[in-house]
Amino acid sequence: MIPQQFRRWWNHHLTLSVAFTETGGLHTLKFRAAWLIFAVMFTLSGWVGMMLAGDLAGSRLKASLTGNTEIQYYLDIIAELRAQRDAEREQLKTIAQELGVLQARLDRFNALANKLKADGILFSNTIGDEAKGGLNVPEPKLTPNVDAVLGEINQVQDRADFAELALETTLAMAIRASLGPQIDTGIPYFWPMMTASYRLTSPFGWRIDPVRGGRAWHAGMDFADRVGSPIVAAADGVVSFSGWRMGYGNTVEITHKNGFMTRYGHLSRAIAQEDRRVQAGDLIGLLGNTGRSTGPHLHFEVRRNDVALNPFPFIRETRQEAYEQARNGRTEQLLRDWRRASRR
Repeated sequence: MIPQQFRRWWNHHLTLSVAFTETGGLHTLKFRAAWLIFAVMFTLSGWVGMMLAGDLAGSRLKASLTGNTEIQYYLDIIAELRAQRDAEREQLKTIAQELGVLQARLDRFNALANKLKADGILFSNTIGDEAKGGLNVPEPKLTPNVDAVLGEINQVQDRADFAELALETTLAMAIRASLGPQIDTGIPYFWPMMTASYRLTSPFGWRIDPVRGGRAWHAGMDFADRVGSPIVAAADGVVSFSGWRMGYGNTVEITHKNGFMTRYGHLSRAIAQEDRRVQAGDLIGLLGNTGRSTGPHLHFEVRRNDVALNPFPFIRETRQEAYEQARNGRTEQLLRDWRRASRR
């Protein structure tokens, strides 16, 4: 029930009189109090709406009232940018969700990669140092910003690189195992560095390119040592190339059985001659810094049917043997024999 007093007030009529001084006329306007209440409420609701909508709506209304078309033009641009920002936020949410799915898939490779690493079979590059032990990438937030999403993408990329390296290493191991014994089958098996002072500076796989920067696939292994250190053949075969190759500098390539080929790049001197047959452990070149190189090292590749394979599973079992031979004078003997033969 509406109180009687409020009902009388609601139905009350207000009288507004306007006098014109020039004509002396008097105009009277009568209206109900309810109309005044509605007008006040409508005005307040519009003001509150503009406050809630923000400065853009208020500025747009002001520009419309004043007829300032230039301000309206810029306000339209701002509105478009805000709409684009909102759309990008939605895209970021979608990307973050997809990252979560990708991370779940990569988790399946962690066990394989870590097992190969623990067994000493897998070397990984510096591009994914944190991926070597596995990553615990945080769950994507509901409203991620660009930096957060990019950070998660970089972490997932590291894990993907590590997983790819693990799969490539497993493939190399499977190929080697399927062909049986190493000797006399043409499978590369002998450690190509005949020194006791080398350093493995860049394994097979993804890395930061030392010349151009950025991610780049490294199709071989790099061994650093003194210029002139002896490089030996990794298996029996025929020298198919000995000379200069773009990027590789002085290079020796040896063709082996079963579709294998080994490549030895950045040499200071290519000693092995084309079409000559060599045996595993024979001197074929001297370590150098030629071609696209940032320091003295050997770039060593193992390829089968022109597909690069991780060399380490093929040669790792002879690493200690080559090291012992070098310590026992094999390095000096190879160099002496080569100098003696070159003087003839």
